[in-house]
Amino acid sequence: MLNSIVGTHLRLFLPNGWVFEPWFTGPDFIEYQLVGGPHTGRHAIQYPTFRQLAPGVEFLGWYEETGTVVTLTWFLESQTVKRFAAVPKWLHDGDMAVSAGKNWDLDFLGKMQEFAAAGPDMPRHIYSDRGYFEVLEPEKVAEHKSKGFGTERAEAKKVAAQYRGI
Repeated sequence: MLNSIVGTHLRLFLPNGWVFEPWFTGPDFIEYQLVGGPHTGRHAIQYPTFRQLAPGVEFLGWYEETGTVVTLTWFLESQTVKRFAAVPKWLHDGDMAVSAGKNWDLDFLGKMQEFAAAGPDMPRHIYSDRGYFEVLEPEKVAEHKSKGFGTERAEAKKVAAQYRGI
């Protein structure tokens, strides 16, 4: 059984074709790419809250530059996950593909700020669903090695942290 999601590459499958490849390099850092679903091509760095809720049950939560709030509860033994996400109305009702891109790119961040300011924010669309995940060996991860995925990306981490005021 997986002991923790920390330090692990995963592929997460959620309803409606969402497929994420997150890499948790530490309890306070996640980098992920969306390889399937409404905003395929999104590549993001987030600084989540991490908690071990019980042995084999871990929690992550973060706030994205789009205004989306995401929480994931990981059940390690069954390799399942419970997602809760509150997506702003402007993003859910529009083309979610606008949020594809790298969230450490300053032009991308500016565009997301403009969309969020134009709104509307409410009512938010709530995702409350379940999925499953698999642990990936490094050679199975879509682009991690070829694009310097993870902690080697010092400049991207710096921009993401500055944007969040960390």
